Amino acid sequence: MTQAFEIIGMGYASQDNLVTVPRIPLDDKVEIISSLLQGGGPGATATVAAARLGARTAFIGAVGDDERGKAILDEFRREGVNVDFVFIQQGVVSPAAYCWIDSRSSGRSIAWTRGGISPLSEDLLPADEIRAAKLLHLDGHHTRAAIAAAEIAKKAGTTISLDAGTILDGMGQLVELADIVIASEVFAREFTGEADLNKAARRLHRCGKTKFAGVTAGKNGSIGFDGVHEYHQASFAVEVVDTTGAGDVYHGAFAYQHLKGGDWSECMRFASAVAAMKCTELGGRSGIPTQLRAEQFLRSSKCT
Repeated sequence: MTQAFEIIGMGYASQDNLVTVPRIPLDDKVEIISSLLQGGGPGATATVAAARLGARTAFIGAVGDDERGKAILDEFRREGVNVDFVFIQQGVVSPAAYCWIDSRSSGRSIAWTRGGISPLSEDLLPADEIRAAKLLHLDGHHTRAAIAAAEIAKKAGTTISLDAGTILDGMGQLVELADIVIASEVFAREFTGEADLNKAARRLHRCGKTKFAGVTAGKNGSIGFDGVHEYHQASFAVEVVDTTGAGDVYHGAFAYQHLKGGDWSECMRFASAVAAMKCTELGGRSGIPTQLRAEQFLRSSKCT
C-alpha cells in the first residue's frame, strides 16, 4: 500500500506570466527588464512549497486541455506533487495570471482569470485520500467542493488549513470548519469588520472551532492568536526582487512546520523565513528553499 499524503492542497492552479519593468505603465510603454512563465495559484503554490520542503503532497483542482494546462501539470510533477486529482476539462482555457513587478519598489499589479474552468463537483473528491492525509489545505476556490472536502476531513480528524485570501461565497463556512485560518490583511479587515489586525485575528478565531487564526501583513510580518496567546512575527530582512506568491508560500511552509511538530510561534517564524527567501527571486516559486536551506537561513538571518 502506498503511503498517505501528508498534505493535500485544493484550489486554484494557474500559469503566471511575470514581467519586471522599470515602472508599471498606464497609457504608456516600457521595456521589459526580465520575464518568467511559471505555475501559480494560492493553493497550488502552497502545495509546491510544502513539496519542496520535503512533504508528500497531492493537489486537487482543474485545468483545461490546452498547452497552458499541460505546463501546469508538468510543473507539478517536476516538483513531486501528485496530480492524480487535477482534472482536465475538455475544450476550455486554463487559468492564468498576469503580473507586473516594479523594479524600483518591488510593488506589483496582478490580473487573473479562471479561464473556462468550471467548479469541481463534490463527487470528484478523493474522499479516501483526504481521510488518510494529515492536512488538507484550501484556498477557497471550487468553493462547494472545498466545503465538502473540509467536511470529509473534519470527520476523519484531518487537519484543515485555510488560506483566507479572497472573499468568495461560502468562505464563512470554510472559516468555521478550518483548524488553521490565516488571512490576508484585506480579507481579515473586510471579513471581520475590524481595522486592527490583532482584533481581526481574535474575531477570526471565534468564528468556528479554529485552533489558530493568523493574518499576514507583508513587510510588517504576521500575527496570530490561539485563543489564549497572541503572537507577533516580524518579517526577515532580504533583498526583495518580487513578492508574488509570498503569502502562498507562507501557508505551505506553515503547514509543513506544523506537521513537523512546531508550536505556533515556530510555525510562524519558519513560514516567515521561507516566504522571505521566496521574495529574493522573480516568480512565486523560484526562490522557495529546501528544508536544509531554510534552516541555514534561519540560523544566519535576522528579522526586520
